[in-house]
Amino acid sequence: MKWYSIGSLSFPASWAAVASAFIGAYLYLRLTRKKQAADFYSNTFFIIILTWKLSVILFQEAAIKNPFSVVYFNGGIKGYWLGIAAAFIYFFLSEKKHQVQENGLHMKVWIVIITIYELVFYFLSGEHILFAAFQLIVGIAFLILLRKNIRNPIWSIQILVFFTCFQGIIYSMAGNLLSVPIATYTSGTLLITWTAWKGSRKNQ
Repeated sequence: MKWYSIGSLSFPASWAAVASAFIGAYLYLRLTRKKQAADFYSNTFFIIILTWKLSVILFQEAAIKNPFSVVYFNGGIKGYWLGIAAAFIYFFLSEKKHQVQENGLHMKVWIVIITIYELVFYFLSGEHILFAAFQLIVGIAFLILLRKNIRNPIWSIQILVFFTCFQGIIYSMAGNLLSVPIATYTSGTLLITWTAWKGSRKNQ
């Protein structure tokens, strides 16, 4: 994986891809005039980053002795999953308070996030460019298909599941099926489809 530097800060391509994905999702929501949802996803991104950075205190004893190390270090893969768990909790609490009520919107944003992440990651890493271009085309196709079937919750759920399966096929072709991105995509898809299914049951 390639690393990049801005001043004294060094970061891998995956970090830039994650940041780009959430910025892209935010812009998508602003362009579609979903300000409340845009704020929701901005908060989600902030929770993931803050939890991931501060989790270094839990997993590295040196951080307790030197609190300023939080600026330069993070909680690693354990901190990442802790951040994802914190974001999921925030998702549940926000959904319960009806801050973001349109489950179909979550599906569209999730496809946008994954598509932008894959595009930026492969562009920065310089690997599997054809996969990146193919994913961009397919991601747009799935987004259009989802928008056309957004009123049917069952079809919407199936489209999102198929999109996640497509990601699995692409990663398996690259020999990375058992990877952090696929685990993240699967977890997010399960969360979103479960809330969508629950919402459709309430409306019956």
